[in-house]
Amino acid sequence: MIKILFTGGGGSGSEAIYRLLHKQYELHFADADPLSISPTIPIECQHKIPMAVDQNFTNVINELYNELSIDILVPGVDEELLKISDLTSVVSLLPQRKYVETMLDKLKCSRILEVQGQQYPVTEIATNINKNSNNIAYPCIAKPRSGRGSRNVNVIHSYEQLQAYLTLTGLSGHDVVVQELLIGQEYTVLMSADKNMNLQAIVPVRVDMKRGITIRAQSHINDIVINECSAIHNAIPAKGCYNIQLIHTDDGRVVPFEINPRVSTTFCLGLASGINPIKNFLDSRNTNQLLDFKNAIKLQRTWINNFYD
Repeated sequence: MIKILFTGGGGSGSEAIYRLLHKQYELHFADADPLSISPTIPIECQHKIPMAVDQNFTNVINELYNELSIDILVPGVDEELLKISDLTSVVSLLPQRKYVETMLDKLKCSRILEVQGQQYPVTEIATNINKNSNNIAYPCIAKPRSGRGSRNVNVIHSYEQLQAYLTLTGLSGHDVVVQELLIGQEYTVLMSADKNMNLQAIVPVRVDMKRGITIRAQSHINDIVINECSAIHNAIPAKGCYNIQLIHTDDGRVVPFEINPRVSTTFCLGLASGINPIKNFLDSRNTNQLLDFKNAIKLQRTWINNFYD
């Protein structure tokens, strides 16, 4: 049985991933805080690892990978990605290292979309904006160039408010992007490719409620979104599994505002919709025909309270 190790095992999707895949694979979940891993996952499948900033992180990951005879590693935390990319002896579901490095930086992401002729929101580094500049329209979005979970993402209504944002967050203007505020329906799109960068599946997930992570959503066959995401992959191909966050605007545009070079918290909804990115990665299939997925499979996240004596 193929053995898979997920990092970020305390994340919101892990119990569903285990429930949906444990009969097909031997699954293991690792987290810096093992108590955050769902108790529905067997204790022998739960593992403690250091935070990504720890100098022993790569050694521990490498040792765990070998000790468990893991076949494929699925990282789920941004801060881990480049370090895991550098482990040449580890097979992971990550895109290639250069792709990861580019997409982790929201400014570089917007610039490569621009260079490749893809749609993108107007994006500027905060230091390039002054009180009299007209290179960004208000209201707009301010957010860190690198970051996740909607941390320090704010709607900004004026230059003065942007300066207050920088003061309150303590972020340098060089480390903040200011981005066009897009109005419309948000999607988080699962992109599944094989190890040779052949695109196998696209699952648009319509976001109905979001609080840092997606709380309510459903798979949605939206041909406009699928075609746009396919064009992005063809222009900027990647192997493995990654995620495109975009807005289908009220005026009909499909505009990606972030590309996350890893699985997202809605990875489990892709599984529930009939798409298995792990199988797609391992079983190369060179074809222009994308795999079908089930439409309108709904995800609704709720709290579970666990008590122990």
